[in-house]
Amino acid sequence: MFSEKISVPEVSLLPTLPAQLPLPKFQLDQTLKFGKVPSGDFGRVVGYVYAASATVQATGYHYLLLLDPQSDSRKELGILCDWLFEDDALLMM
Repeated sequence: MFSEKISVPEVSLLPTLPAQLPLPKFQLDQTLKFGKVPSGDFGRVVGYVYAASATVQATGYHYLLLLDPQSDSRKELGILCDWLFEDDALLMM
């Protein structure tokens, strides 16, 4: 068995922010799922930043998700949180 751990991929804060930030599409406490990757991960938004992804070219809002206990990465790997890029996010009703 594994123990749950917080393992969050890096995001890079931008050296300067745009003159005007767009409004975020999603808010704290909403439930989002990964829409463009077949991960089966979903969870509640517990924070967000306007940043650049460290692994892909994705500048914009990144949402920190507290993964649901039934989310694949939490069930199988014990990962509690993950970042989700706004363009990859789908709102769960």
